[in-house]
Amino acid sequence: MTTSAMTSQHLHARVARANAARGLRARVVAPAGRSIATARRSAIAVSAARAETDDAASAPASASSRRDVVLGGALALASSALAATTPVAIADEAPTTTETTTTTTRDRKSVVVTGSNSGIGLDGAAKLAARGYDVTLACRTLAKAQAAKASIEATAAANGVVLTGSLTPAECDLASLDSIRAFAASRRAAPLDALVLNAGVEFSGDNTVRRTADGFEITVGVNHLGHFLLTNLLLPDLEAAASASPQSDGTTPRVVVTASEVHDPASPGGNVGLGAGLGDLRGLAENGAAFEMLDGSPYDADKAYKDSKLCNVLFARELQRRLRDAGSVVTVNTFGPGLITRTGLFRAQNPLFVKVFDFATNEIFHVAETVDGGGDCLVRMVTDAELEGVGDVYYNNGIAPGEGKTGHKFERGDVSAEAMDGEKGKALWAYSERLVGLSA
Repeated sequence: MTTSAMTSQHLHARVARANAARGLRARVVAPAGRSIATARRSAIAVSAARAETDDAASAPASASSRRDVVLGGALALASSALAATTPVAIADEAPTTTETTTTTTRDRKSVVVTGSNSGIGLDGAAKLAARGYDVTLACRTLAKAQAAKASIEATAAANGVVLTGSLTPAECDLASLDSIRAFAASRRAAPLDALVLNAGVEFSGDNTVRRTADGFEITVGVNHLGHFLLTNLLLPDLEAAASASPQSDGTTPRVVVTASEVHDPASPGGNVGLGAGLGDLRGLAENGAAFEMLDGSPYDADKAYKDSKLCNVLFARELQRRLRDAGSVVTVNTFGPGLITRTGLFRAQNPLFVKVFDFATNEIFHVAETVDGGGDCLVRMVTDAELEGVGDVYYNNGIAPGEGKTGHKFERGDVSAEAMDGEKGKALWAYSERLVGLSA
């Protein structure tokens, strides 16, 4: 059997497994001008099947020293306001069952946004609906998704904004593999133009090891593994959109991952405390689903968050490689929206610490980005014509005094040295697909 024939059968089998995992029959749509056989190869089944991220986005080289100083100052101010920092409990933005309805027309583009009940997920979802997208609000609970829809509609009405797209509330709890599968199945393989992996949890300051419904450490479990499974399950839907995509805001399907500057230990945001680093993935090799830290080190909640952002970038790069090798037109990109303190991401922190840190970064040092600004970054990643057909890039919302509304500039940047390690990306993929049940 030829290599190409083996590849075609392998990929088609993975698509079938993805749909089987969702309770669907294998379904392949051939884009115009392409044979079914070619479409099957494209219907990547890369082993088929984040709340608001981000804490800092890399600044241009000229602003790095300034960022270091001001972040240090802000942290010092916040720390000095506390005799002791006692973190609070938390939730996140990650979604589990659904009130989802299948898109019945293709006059408009469709997008799924996880973590769309607050922060930049909510802001971005509202802006996409105003641009004519049919937006699925994929949230941790259906109640949160319904509340998000009501909030977007009320705000739009109050400001005279016409939502030319639609809003569909859906439950998709990224801390539950069953919930993720139920959400994917509820879409009934409807074409999907964009998948925004935005939800995230963060527990810095509280080293209690929390776990997902399936026993994974919750930060990596939600921010990486939940999104890993969701993406693999929805790849056939993304491929289907390539053959019937409305001609607006680009024509090829996109996967957008909200990452963060903190994935890079050499960045101003990533060099505070222990830096991100997966080592040789010893934690996964030795403990499987019971891992606490991916590198096998003692548990540190702040590092776990940074590691999860590194996983986001490694995952995105490996997914793009697999899609490209399969001849798929789906693109995968990551971005860091900047240091945004006024979202739900910091709910695990001591409230006094958060209040002081928020005041310092926003009102004294002016290094924080607004939710509105972060939402603009998300929308640009989904709609920008410059990204049409472009994959494997990272955009960063860095400090740039005098630029834009908040002194930030959103531009293409570099990922960390570890994130460039293709072999590590492959190894993380292999462990991830076993953990979420996509391989034996």
